Amino acid sequence: MKFQYSLSSEAFESIEKQQIWLEENAGDELADFWMVSLKAALEGLALHPEKNGFAPENADWQMEVKIRQKRFRPWKGKPGWRVLYSVDEAAAMVTILQVRHESMPWVEE
Repeated sequence: MKFQYSLSSEAFESIEKQQIWLEENAGDELADFWMVSLKAALEGLALHPEKNGFAPENADWQMEVKIRQKRFRPWKGKPGWRVLYSVDEAAAMVTILQVRHESMPWVEE
């Protein structure tokens, strides 16, 4: 079953900030590659959201929501990002809660 996905406002903001940072610090080409890779990762996530395990924040951040994570590494050998998301199976919807660089601390309430 294919799920749809949507971005929370926090996820949208974090993606936008990362895109701007990459453009300013690494160039448009790398920023574009990152965005294309992220979109492909989110499309894959929508195909099999159950494939990824629970995030360390699960049950600590939003008790009523089961939080999963997908690791996203567009270039090998470098740190990547954690895509935090929840799944609503009844609505066939994946909600991307946040996209965080792996060097960032875990989310706290």
